[in-house]
Amino acid sequence: MHSALKGAGSRKELENEFNRRVPVLLYHHVGPWRPGTYRGLTVPPENFERQMRWLAHRGYTGSTPLDWLRWRGEGTGLPEKPIIITFDDAYADTAVYALPILRRYGFGAVVFVVTGRMGGTNAWDEAEGCGTLQLMTADQIRYWAGQGIEFGAHSRTHPDLTKLSVAEREAEIIGSKNDLSALLGLPVISFAYPYGEYNDAVRGLVRHEFDLGFSTEEGMNNLRSDRHLLRRICIGPNDSLVEFALFVWLNGAKRVRDHLSRFRMRIRLNSALRCISRKFSLREQSTSR
Repeated sequence: MHSALKGAGSRKELENEFNRRVPVLLYHHVGPWRPGTYRGLTVPPENFERQMRWLAHRGYTGSTPLDWLRWRGEGTGLPEKPIIITFDDAYADTAVYALPILRRYGFGAVVFVVTGRMGGTNAWDEAEGCGTLQLMTADQIRYWAGQGIEFGAHSRTHPDLTKLSVAEREAEIIGSKNDLSALLGLPVISFAYPYGEYNDAVRGLVRHEFDLGFSTEEGMNNLRSDRHLLRRICIGPNDSLVEFALFVWLNGAKRVRDHLSRFRMRIRLNSALRCISRKFSLREQSTSR
């Protein structure tokens, strides 16, 4: 961080860098809905493309965890409007639908891989009665790494890490890092917590093994952010383009959804009050006759 501040230059530039917000988007499954799978985590490809087109037309530049790390550690400046796009679980549909769209609009991204299931299926969801989705193969991961997509670790089998023994936790976290590093021949710098679950022991091990950790908590990221609890904005299938824009501008979906919910409730309430008022008015007119 000291290098980043040193590289900022003037006091005003320093303040701008220190307060620079970096939105991080979180997607799970981008692709067609498949029977039995979680609709709430499936974003149709046409929605995803509209969102990427909106970002591109408004001057956003795709950044990666490596860019973030260099910004903090080496003072390498970020673009004027940076955004980090992340995908959890490394579904095969991510490679088929989402990554080609990203390349079309010039965005990079990071995909978090469940390394013990590469080329397999989402066993952690299947165990709960959810439908089956194929996961990216080792060859797909290598190919897209060569196209500039960054890959991070997401454990070996996608458990709730807070419920594991020390040995099991180390096997999941360190093992996934080693699996991915061996596959790509590159350092693995980032980790995403399965289900967004962590405790002090989990976060401590991630802090020891990785430069960055990504949570599912919403909010802004800047130089003050805990780099092992970076916040993300979860994008769902029913989010309109207006809502998506507000998520990015305000660095969070929950706050926007809460405001919109209250706004819609107010509209419905006002409409109901107008309806009641009209009924009373008509009744009074009838009585006066």
